[in-house]
Amino acid sequence: MKKLILFFFLLFGIHCFAQKTFVNEIYFDSGKDSLSAASINVLGSFCKKIQAENKTFITISGYCDSIGDEKFNYDLSLQRAHAVEKYFLSQNIKTDSILVYGFGETKPKYSGKDWGKNRRVEISIKLIPIIKEIVKVVKVDTVIKPIIKKTIIASFIDTAKVGGTIALRNINFFNGSPIPLPEAKEPLNELLKVMQDNPSLEICIEGHICCTKGDPENLSGQRALTVFSFLTKNGIEKNRLSHKGFGHTKPLTRERNEEERQMNRRVEIRIVKK
Repeated sequence: MKKLILFFFLLFGIHCFAQKTFVNEIYFDSGKDSLSAASINVLGSFCKKIQAENKTFITISGYCDSIGDEKFNYDLSLQRAHAVEKYFLSQNIKTDSILVYGFGETKPKYSGKDWGKNRRVEISIKLIPIIKEIVKVVKVDTVIKPIIKKTIIASFIDTAKVGGTIALRNINFFNGSPIPLPEAKEPLNELLKVMQDNPSLEICIEGHICCTKGDPENLSGQRALTVFSFLTKNGIEKNRLSHKGFGHTKPLTRERNEEERQMNRRVEIRIVKK
């Protein structure tokens, strides 16, 4: 019986080393979360940089000055960040990831006459060229039998007990960023399928960083939140998930080279309930 086999030949002329990052910030009136005309102009210029041939990862971080109580300022910083997110979505731009954070009054950047600029949102857009594919269809006289093979994550879930932990291989991150590397897409989808196939499974998502003793910006927690957000946006109930950052307290390697450092920029899952 004749079958069709698809051979995929990747053209590596365009590679993610040609990635570009654009960073800017916009400012807000005291106690407000609405975008000014000047802010909309800045955001509009960002939209023009986003092109179809790129993968696009956007990080939006909101901040406040120290006027008002801590809870109010945290909520306001998040509202400001969401206002920027809504603007991008309203422009129908194609994005692969939008991460939104609120930091309240915890990270003042300006003082003196510029103190009011602490009422800000910082936007980072990372553009990564898409690797092009050519698909060649070849006819062969053979019968292809489907091979059903469980992923590493699925096999771990089947055999592990409550409290067991596994590092999510290939869910690694850009240095100093909660944005996952492009190769993280496949293992993220594998984790999503495991959660869909095991409706009673509950997990804790645990983030880790490399190369520093402290974690003042809770980058490890932001990385765990990235995985948490991916799962919830794809239909996994929030009450089945929790997330936590461990900083650099649990390194897997001694970080003697970039490969070992990359292994420590990771996310693990711990089984809470099966």
